[in-house]
Amino acid sequence: MKPLIEIQRIATDAYVYRINAKGADAQDTGCTFASLEQCLFDAGASLDHYFPRVEINFEGMFLGACATDALRSNPKAVAQRIEQHFQPA
Repeated sequence: MKPLIEIQRIATDAYVYRINAKGADAQDTGCTFASLEQCLFDAGASLDHYFPRVEINFEGMFLGACATDALRSNPKAVAQRIEQHFQPA
C-alpha cells in the first residue's frame, strides 16, 4: 500500500497537506507550512519508516511516486522538481 500525500498551496507562501490511504479517512495535519520544502519534510516525517514510497498529488494533479526517505532527507530537491514542473512556459 502506498499512501497518497495531497498538497495544496493556499497562499503564495502557504502550503497544507493531508495523507490518504486506501480504506481509511484522509488525515489532515491542521498545520500550514511557509514552504513546499517544509511541507514535504513534515509529510515524510509523519510517515516515518512505515512506508518506503508514497504517491504525491499537488494542486489536484497526480505527480507520481516518491521514496519517503527522499522527503525526509532531501525535501529541497523534491520541492524543486515539483516547482519546476509548475513553472509557466
